[in-house]
Amino acid sequence: MSMNCLIEDFIINNPNGLHARPGAFFVDTLKPFKSEVKICNTHRGEKQVNARSLLSLMVLGIKQGHNVRVFVQGDDAPQALEALRNAIASGLGE
Repeated sequence: MSMNCLIEDFIINNPNGLHARPGAFFVDTLKPFKSEVKICNTHRGEKQVNARSLLSLMVLGIKQGHNVRVFVQGDDAPQALEALRNAIASGLGE
């Protein structure tokens, strides 16, 4: 991602990590927004993947306690990041 990219780290506290149900909740949280959103699992040193893709999220193998770094770029990036912050804080639907 280039300039004007918002970056924030989150600890995933879900007991089973970011499996299918919370992963789908994560992806659904981004649907109202136009911004480009990438994510990496810093615990595993993974490269950035498209955070709007459930399959890409699953490939990251995010487990409980892992740190993820989210990169958001676009006109509604602050709103998208705030929505993700709230979704993660609320347990991603679990």
